[in-house]
Amino acid sequence: MSKQRHYYYIEGKDPVNPSQLKFIRRDIECDDAFEDDLIMLAFPIKMMEEISTVLSNFGLRNDAEYFYSECKEVVSVPEKHVNEKGEGKLAFQSYFHKFPESVNAFFDDAIVVVMLHPLTNADSSNRDYNMIGYIHANHIDFTSPDGEVHKGYYYNVLRLSEQTVNGKPIYRRKRIFTTMFSILLDIVTLNDIHFVYASMGRENQAINDALMMNSTRTGKFYETFPMQNNTHVNLLYGSSSASKRLVDISNNHEALREYYQHAQASKSSFVFNQMHSEENFFKMVSRILGSSPTSRVYAMRDAKGNFEAAGFFINWGDYLHVKLQNPKGLFKVIDSFKITDKVLVPILLAGKPDKVRQLLKGAAYKYRKEHGVQITLLNAVNGDPHFDIKKSIVFDPFVFFVIYDRKETLEAMKNHSKDEHGNVRVFVDTPML
Repeated sequence: MSKQRHYYYIEGKDPVNPSQLKFIRRDIECDDAFEDDLIMLAFPIKMMEEISTVLSNFGLRNDAEYFYSECKEVVSVPEKHVNEKGEGKLAFQSYFHKFPESVNAFFDDAIVVVMLHPLTNADSSNRDYNMIGYIHANHIDFTSPDGEVHKGYYYNVLRLSEQTVNGKPIYRRKRIFTTMFSILLDIVTLNDIHFVYASMGRENQAINDALMMNSTRTGKFYETFPMQNNTHVNLLYGSSSASKRLVDISNNHEALREYYQHAQASKSSFVFNQMHSEENFFKMVSRILGSSPTSRVYAMRDAKGNFEAAGFFINWGDYLHVKLQNPKGLFKVIDSFKITDKVLVPILLAGKPDKVRQLLKGAAYKYRKEHGVQITLLNAVNGDPHFDIKKSIVFDPFVFFVIYDRKETLEAMKNHSKDEHGNVRVFVDTPML
C-alpha cells in the first residue's frame, strides 16, 4: 500500500542569512515497506562543501567527515549488474580515493539525492543517522533533429545500503529503491525536465516494475535499449608498436577542435548526445584533465600529418579502485590475476574502425606500462561504427532505460539516430557508468 513521505529540495544558502538554507518541502507518494521515518534531501553537489550547514538545518549530526564516510560506504556497495535470477557476470565495488572530490570531477553540476535514517538518541537537534541511499541526477542537455536544445538528467552512482541486522538486510528488502525513484521523478517535474536516462545494468524485473509503477503514477513513459559492456585485458590487448604512434593532443586547442569535429561526425545523430556543442566538449575535457593527471586525449596521424583517429582516455584509477564481486566465467579468471583495481575508459572515439583499433591497442599498452592500468572498458550500442572493434570475449549485455513525457520528440530523435540497419543509437560515452 502506498504512503505519503516528503523530501527537501535544497537550492542553496539563504542569501539573507547564510547560516540557513533556501529549500522547499516536496510531498511524494511512496511504495516502500520501511516502517520508520526518513530524512531525504536533494541538493546541488557543490553544497557538499557546506554539508555541515545542511545537516544542522535538519537536526542531524553536523559532522562533515562522518557524512563523507557514510557516502563512501554506501557508494562502495557492490554495483550488481545482474538480473533478478542472479544472471550476469559483472558486479563490482568502486572505492573512491577522496569524497566528494573524486565524484565532483565527473559531474560538477549534479543534484545529489541522499536518504537518511535518523536514529534515536538523547539530543534531538543533533541526531545520528544511517545513510540508506545515494544517487546523482546529472544535468545534461542535448538537441533534437530540429536543433532545439533540451534539458535532461543522466542518473548514475545509484547505491543502496547493504546494512544488515542479524544477517538480514534492513533496508534493501524494503523497496527503498521505489522511493528513491519517486524523488528523482519529482525533481524532474520540479525542474521541468522531460527526458532522463541511465544504465540499468542487466535487464532486471524489479527495476522494470519500479519504472512502470512510478512512470505510470507521474504520467510518464519509459523504454529500454541494449548496450554491451566489453572488458579487455591490456596485457593481451595492447600493442607496443601502436603505442609509439600516439600523439598527446590534450593541451592543443586546435587539435582538440579537429578531434571534436570528427567525433561529432559519427555521434551527432545519437540520442542524448551531450557533446553537441564545442563548449560542452571543452568543459568536459577541462574538468577531467584538471582532476586526473593521467587521463589524456590521444590521436594518430598519417605520414602527412592528416587525422586518422583520436579518443579521450579516462583513467578511473586516478579517482577510484575497482574490485570485482563474485565474478563468473572469464571474469573469474581475470579477477584471479588481481588486475582489476585500475580501469581505462576510452570515450568519444573518432576515426575509421581499423585506425581506432590501433589507437585503442596503443593506449592499452601505454597505460599498462606507464600507469599500471590492466583493464580497458569499452561500451557499445548496436549501430556504433566501432562496435566490432570494441568486442571482447569477456562482455556483459547491459540495458539503458529512458523516461520521458514527450513522445513525439523522442520518436523524432530515435528516428534521426537510426543507422542503415534500423538500429536506434543511444549516447553511451559518459565519463563514468
